[in-house]
Amino acid sequence: MKLSITSLLMLCLISCNAQFTKNAGALPEKFTVVKAKLGSGKAAVGSFNMAYKNYSLKESYPWCLKINMALDLKNVTENGLPVKAESDIANKYEDYLINNIRKLSTTLYVGHLYNDSFLDIYIYLDEPEKVNEFLKAEVGKKDVTRQFAYEIKEDANWETVADFLM
Repeated sequence: MKLSITSLLMLCLISCNAQFTKNAGALPEKFTVVKAKLGSGKAAVGSFNMAYKNYSLKESYPWCLKINMALDLKNVTENGLPVKAESDIANKYEDYLINNIRKLSTTLYVGHLYNDSFLDIYIYLDEPEKVNEFLKAEVGKKDVTRQFAYEIKEDANWETVADFLM
């Protein structure tokens, strides 16, 4: 079966439009590094997209997905932060999870925070059901890159990330 150039262009436009529609609520990236100290005195470092600070469509994405990824303790410093090799592994796995989540729901990636030997990832969704099914399957795998837990909760005012977006 031969496809004409016009047909290929149409397929590309349809595909691109579908991707655009799926992430229609996303804003341009404006990431800022966040540094803090935990109550234990250990450091916390992350990056958050400040474009969402005054986001007017928060109520359209009322589901907060927080992924809590455990880091390999052999690759974490005394202050609980990862060495470069560990952050590379965690970031790559984070990308894998986010790319798959984006296929299932409109995904607004707000940011992540390394703290006390964990990587916490914050995402807002419009439709959490398929994401929940994907993450249930992923967390149950024996050969995951890093063990993780997750929680999806309703948070229409984005209170979970409010302190990071100050």
